[in-house]
Amino acid sequence: MALEVVPAQGRSSFVEKALAAQRSFMEVYGDTLEQLLNFVVYMVPIEDNDENETAGFKSQAVFASIDLFNLYRTVLLRSPDALPLVQHGGESDPVLARRRITYTAVAFTLRAVRSLQVLIEMQAQRLWGHQSALKVCFKVEVFKLVLKAILHKCMPFAFYVDEDTLEEVEPPKTGKVAKLQIQAGGNAGPEFSAERYVGARSGRTLPAMGALRELRASDCTQRSLRMQLGELLFHARPLMHLGLLLRRGRKSWAAWSFALVVDYAALNLLAPEIRPRSKSRVASLEIAEAKRRRNALFWALARSPAFDKFMRRPCEILDGLLSRIPIINIFRIMELVLALQPFYFTSSAT
Repeated sequence: MALEVVPAQGRSSFVEKALAAQRSFMEVYGDTLEQLLNFVVYMVPIEDNDENETAGFKSQAVFASIDLFNLYRTVLLRSPDALPLVQHGGESDPVLARRRITYTAVAFTLRAVRSLQVLIEMQAQRLWGHQSALKVCFKVEVFKLVLKAILHKCMPFAFYVDEDTLEEVEPPKTGKVAKLQIQAGGNAGPEFSAERYVGARSGRTLPAMGALRELRASDCTQRSLRMQLGELLFHARPLMHLGLLLRRGRKSWAAWSFALVVDYAALNLLAPEIRPRSKSRVASLEIAEAKRRRNALFWALARSPAFDKFMRRPCEILDGLLSRIPIINIFRIMELVLALQPFYFTSSAT
């Protein structure tokens, strides 16, 4: 008896239906589940013992689980039309659907790795020591670089635009309002904005929400040699930084200075070359990505040895003050910050 082969189009349709079912569930029960998980976080105590890394690991594991749930919910509730993809000429709908599934899966994997990367480093350090933990960090960074390359290939931009940028500029919208917004925007052109939405059962009128403008490849910044050099430095910096940390240690001023200089140089090579079409959707995303990279430079203050020299003592004083305030002292925020600071991924900004 011959086995029946399921066509690729059928598999894509099945995946889309499964995602739609999960999306409907999250729209109804997502808020309740999030509140329940947040309540669990407050109920989990941070054990007071001599093993600060163990206490930090437990707390980080709890926060990572919450982050993964929120991430999964965000991915599900994002409309497929909101993905930063362009339908090429002559490309059929099934092909575009497969590209959307690929992008969603890779983007979720990248952000899931980011949620777990501190836990991975902490576990590696507990089992094999500092040097081996840095080698594990190197492998994680290589894996993330591969995922970023896949995402960049899917997008029309001349340089990599991160998922965090997309969520900041175009946060996912839930419910029928979001569906109406995107459908109306697609029918009325890139500058359309729905005037109002009237609930089918409640009859309530909700305020207008600006529709997503069309993403056009022609609006994107053109590639240049200077931009490509900046991108090379930006994506290679974590690997070069880890290489120096392996050779010179986590307290090395040379490694700290090198990472900051490379990030600054990469940004200054990229920023002047960003010239998207004004007031386009592309412009919002490309400019926001440059801003995100500029803000990421401040993570250098959270890395050793700069943190140890300039920030640790003020943080310890603040921790002492907060520990004397009722209710606030339950959460022990600064204690957790101080426990997680020594780890590479806490301040890697990758």
